[in-house]
Amino acid sequence: MKHFTLLFFAVLFALSFFPAPETDAQTLDPLETRWTFGNHEPIPMYRRIGRRSTGGIEGSAQWLADWHHWYDSEACPAQMEALGLNMIHSRFYKGLGWQYESQDFPNVQKFVANCHKHHVRVLAYVQYMTLYYEVMKDEIPDLETWAAIDENGKRAFYGSTDYFRWLPCEGNPKFEENLKKVIRIALTDGGFDGLMFDNAWGERCYCERCTKAFREYLEKKCDPFGRLGIPSFRHIEIPQRAKFGEIQDPLYQEWLLFRTERHSALFQRLTAYARSIKPDAIVTANTWDIRNPNLAWRDSYDIPEMTRDFTFLLSQDPNAPRVLNGGIINRVRELKLGQALGKPVLALCDQDAGIQTEDQYLLPLWEDAVFGGIPTDRTIMKPDREHFVSPEVIAFRKPLLERFNQEIRENRPAFAAPTWNPVRVLISRESQFFSEAAFLGLFAAEEVLLRNHVPYGLLLTSAKDPMQIPEDCELLVVPDQRCLSEAEIDRLAAWAKGGGKLFLSGPVGDYDELYRQRRENRLLREVKDLPNVVYRADADQSPGRMNTKGWEEWVKKDGGKRLIADVRTLWTPPVELDLPQTVFTEWKRDGDRLYIHFVNYLPETVQAEGVGEFREHALRVVELPTR
Repeated sequence: MKHFTLLFFAVLFALSFFPAPETDAQTLDPLETRWTFGNHEPIPMYRRIGRRSTGGIEGSAQWLADWHHWYDSEACPAQMEALGLNMIHSRFYKGLGWQYESQDFPNVQKFVANCHKHHVRVLAYVQYMTLYYEVMKDEIPDLETWAAIDENGKRAFYGSTDYFRWLPCEGNPKFEENLKKVIRIALTDGGFDGLMFDNAWGERCYCERCTKAFREYLEKKCDPFGRLGIPSFRHIEIPQRAKFGEIQDPLYQEWLLFRTERHSALFQRLTAYARSIKPDAIVTANTWDIRNPNLAWRDSYDIPEMTRDFTFLLSQDPNAPRVLNGGIINRVRELKLGQALGKPVLALCDQDAGIQTEDQYLLPLWEDAVFGGIPTDRTIMKPDREHFVSPEVIAFRKPLLERFNQEIRENRPAFAAPTWNPVRVLISRESQFFSEAAFLGLFAAEEVLLRNHVPYGLLLTSAKDPMQIPEDCELLVVPDQRCLSEAEIDRLAAWAKGGGKLFLSGPVGDYDELYRQRRENRLLREVKDLPNVVYRADADQSPGRMNTKGWEEWVKKDGGKRLIADVRTLWTPPVELDLPQTVFTEWKRDGDRLYIHFVNYLPETVQAEGVGEFREHALRVVELPTR
């Protein structure tokens, strides 16, 4: 114990010599940031899981400890610096209980100090959704009361295999207190630049505490007879449902609203607490794919509210850019949401640690640079039994990364210019919460616009925060966003009556924000005869997610031709582009100079007017007539 204490203070002393890079965390520049996937798992987690895990190393590997020691050495951040990588997340708290994990804390502090020495910013990895009860119960004897309870009255586990990881109940205040304790340690003694919460969803919990809290929520908010047709909420139980669809069950709706509001409020408190300790702390959380369907049910997510005070969004998903079964796999929809929220997005591709070809490596980088993401390279997490990090991977990737960085530097004005979104697509919170048809209608519209090179951005709206339509919007597309409040209808009608161009499809405005059918669709009545409004009763409906076989047949049959024809009756681009649908574009504008970025999702060389032949990325600069 004496030697442990001496080491602890020696590391604290060393920290003072290696301060964090002098940058303002709250003005994170995605064009200058290069994220690498850090070693966020402690040895006990690797050992307990046994199988291949983060970075591709097996938890039972005999050389696991040696690899960890290399990772903690100065050689690791020196290699990051040599590759131009300048931000990571590092292991800190995995959910085994701080008493146990603090034994590794001096090594973590040393690693943070080494990273700062090599100009790499480090976020503390904080596991949000795991209680390792086999260890943690020694520190917290009443840990059972922290665990979420599933529909069958049993404690909920992490996934189908990790039976040794309980999921937490967000309704237990002790869970929040424990997180704040580790936040305080990370941002003070740890020397971290900020926090990255992993697996930041909110689990469905059916415990007595959550049932009681839900009943109290209903009592404060609703009239039981007017909302449910019953005399009181005293005997209601939390509803059980697993399938997305058209959610018009009022109790189920209220449960989704209750869970998302509680989850968002908790993360807002955690972020505020972190900034009370370190005002410039970088804060983010791994929310997985932020544009998936049914996020409210599955994860308690209301992404705009939950991430309101985050520095950037972190979306880990399987959408490594490519073409599959007629679908163009991409992360652009996630990046577009980040644009609408004014935040860069770190959209991690789960496959990028093992990619082998130049196209597979460069395409995610270009997608990030073009659409406002944070370029990511996971080279350091490709372990090698002899050298700890694979020299073959470094030799393959380093020149590609250098070439990518050079092109960004040489054309920085073209990448840094504001995104130009003359076409906006409305995304309604309540429609996305309660209607699978509205989700698929929005998905189809975005896919059609991307395939046909229309410069669009998202316009977010909700019943409690109705949209403000920006002055530079030349066309507003509302694809089957059926659940709209009276205030939202007022703003759409006023926009159209003032001359704003509006395209509506599907039952837009047929329902209020709680998916209750109106006797009359006032929106359609008020805009019916306006020449600047096009309405189509049947919305475009995608055949499913982008990697389904149905995309190929849908593209052959229609491919959004009707939607593009409708758009063209109201809006014409300033530049006509002759490109295949497997090339997406992003338009950026600075004054009268228009930068059009091309991102090619097929490895074959293609040709575009004004740029010639290219593979992953090309840039065209257009001088617009002075207005």
